[in-house]
Amino acid sequence: RRAAPSKAGVPATSAAEGPGGALFRESASQLPTDNLRIRGVQALVPAACLQEELPPIEHVASLVRATRGTVQQLLCGSAPDGRLLVVAGPCCIHDVDATLQYAARLADAAKAFEGELCVLMRCCYAAPDASPWHGAVMDPELNGSLNINKGLAQMRELMQAVNQLGLPVACEFVDTIVPQYLADLVSWAQVGHGSSQLRVHRQLASGLSMPVGFEVPRHAGASAADAINEAGKAHPFIGVSKQGVAGVVHTAGNKDCHAIVAGDARVGEVCEVLTAAGLPASTVVDCSAEDDQSAAAKRIGELVASGSAAVSGVVLKSFLVSGVQPLTSARTKGPAASSGPAVLGMSVTTPCIDWSETQALLEGLAA
Repeated sequence: RRAAPSKAGVPATSAAEGPGGALFRESASQLPTDNLRIRGVQALVPAACLQEELPPIEHVASLVRATRGTVQQLLCGSAPDGRLLVVAGPCCIHDVDATLQYAARLADAAKAFEGELCVLMRCCYAAPDASPWHGAVMDPELNGSLNINKGLAQMRELMQAVNQLGLPVACEFVDTIVPQYLADLVSWAQVGHGSSQLRVHRQLASGLSMPVGFEVPRHAGASAADAINEAGKAHPFIGVSKQGVAGVVHTAGNKDCHAIVAGDARVGEVCEVLTAAGLPASTVVDCSAEDDQSAAAKRIGELVASGSAAVSGVVLKSFLVSGVQPLTSARTKGPAASSGPAVLGMSVTTPCIDWSETQALLEGLAA
């Protein structure tokens, strides 16, 4: 039967169960040319509701504000203490308990080296494109159930817990929606190399409240200066409000942006590009882009110790146990198959160094 149109002319909708909950779909008979390959739309809790349920804590907010200011000073070279920014943590969060164990160790190390290093923990919600898993927000149960509302709440709760240890949080943002749920808890953000050249991510960065690093794609050094300059300008872009309403977001521009170099080999090249563009010639180096990130971190330590201002920080992909473990094929086939990764504290996306190696690198960078 053809669904009768409502008095307001709104297309009829129906609900069906799908991954992550109910899917609401418009009647195909009402819109015979639209959304023909869309199974349905899962409703998300508005960011304002989640923040009301898990509100920011005052001392956490104070930590975030103070850390953002410190990072800004470190990255523009005006920090009086000359500390080095260190962002360490797993590629993508998949196990909350293991992550909190790691965070407790990193918090202790951050306190021990606070005179020499400004340590933040990497808490990223999106898995790399090559991974069969969608990441901590999209698929928090690692089984294809796509309980996204649970993922958003779990990620926000985890970030709160890490901040409460006195350990500031860093995150890579890959879209314009999730930051509304998490950005108030983040002290430093990253835009990956695959997104740094995209207009929408530069527009997003222009409205973020924390310093943002753009990862420089290989063989595209000039794009670093372009991204930083564009993010420093005011932009409009289509986004979603805290109340879940689609609209045009008008940004003020973010002057606290910088370049992230994949590996230490191209630091000089990127600094030359930044200087030519009239920008501070200082970078953050992602040591995990090298086959041996420990060796890269040691070379950076030597460079910094020599008095070079070309590097202001490093990124380390690190977890409790070194290496990477695959998600079994059964884990992508539904909730009943979920049993959890076999090794506690080992990455399921990108290889990481273990805690003992991380601690040794922190000691070397602090020396």
